[in-house]
Amino acid sequence: MEAKSLTSLVFGNVVLESHMNKTVITVYAEDMRSWYFRPSPYTELKVPLDELRGQLSRERADLISERIFDSVTLELEESYPGGVERAQKQLCAWLMNEAGESTPA
Repeated sequence: MEAKSLTSLVFGNVVLESHMNKTVITVYAEDMRSWYFRPSPYTELKVPLDELRGQLSRERADLISERIFDSVTLELEESYPGGVERAQKQLCAWLMNEAGESTPA
């Protein structure tokens, strides 16, 4: 048997949730207890986040970081300090596995 931990990244009430075969983006209510909505099925990655970390070129990480948040820009601007711009930079740094970069909180 193998135990596997899957990473989820939290940007305010916008969460990138890894599953065994994909990563989906979900928006939760302010209390973070109830599910608010999941954007279109096109807003998902076909791999868990951990499989991408440290494996992408800078250009590819930038592109993923920009596109993944396209449908939740308003929610990020409302719930995440620094809004969508900060979330994109942090996700890109995380994907690139850059030490010293601040991580989502």
